[in-house]
Amino acid sequence: MNEKVFEVGGVELRVDDRNFGSDGGPSVRVYGAADGKDIQLLRFDCFRKDPHYHYDPSRKNDQRHLDKASVPDSIAWTIEQLGQNLVEMIQTAGYGSVAESVDQAAVAQVLPEVESLMRGES
Repeated sequence: MNEKVFEVGGVELRVDDRNFGSDGGPSVRVYGAADGKDIQLLRFDCFRKDPHYHYDPSRKNDQRHLDKASVPDSIAWTIEQLGQNLVEMIQTAGYGSVAESVDQAAVAQVLPEVESLMRGES
């Protein structure tokens, strides 16, 4: 899949496929303006073998692995986080000023298309 960019709700969602060694899969990178720069705030890597997500991947890179037993569908989990917890996750990443300007409802409106892309349906 070629990268598709959604500028919505005060952030930019970049959806594409990423490969890392022998693993890979669909990915969503969340960007926002902080300190006058375009910063990657969060990244969700829905990899086949090791699904995971990152807080502040460009700086502190706090990576969290998803337990496949409790999260069998990492794409559905990612869409849920983007739709319901994006503001809190951006705050956790250390970008409170960006989080304050996020329109969670606007982001939620594009998520069906984001999910479709991630599943290879469009």
